[in-house]
Amino acid sequence: MTKLSIVPPREQTPAEKLLSGIKGIKPPPGVLQCAKCGGRTLMTTTVGASIDEKGRFKRGIVCDDRICYHCHMRGVWSQMVPDKPRIVKEAKSRRAKPKAVR
Repeated sequence: MTKLSIVPPREQTPAEKLLSGIKGIKPPPGVLQCAKCGGRTLMTTTVGASIDEKGRFKRGIVCDDRICYHCHMRGVWSQMVPDKPRIVKEAKSRRAKPKAVR
C-alpha cells in the first residue's frame, strides 16, 4: 500500500494573484459579488419573451435569477447570493393552548 503525503502548494500565476486580489475586496453593503470570479455584474434569463401587436414587450417566465454574467460567459453557472444568509427563526406552534378534554 502506498503512503499518502501532502503536496506543497505551488506558486500562484499572475492571473490567479489578480483574481484573489479582486475577490478579496469587500463590496459595499447590499452589493452582490460572485464568489467564483469576484464580478458584480448579474443577469436574469427568461423563456418565452415576445413582442405583442402593439409593440409592447412581454417578459416571459424567469428561468434563472441573479446569475453571474462573467461566469455565465465562461460556461460556469454561479448564482450570486449574499455571503451570510439570514437566520430563520423557529416556527411557532399554531395552537396557543391545549384543547380541554371532556
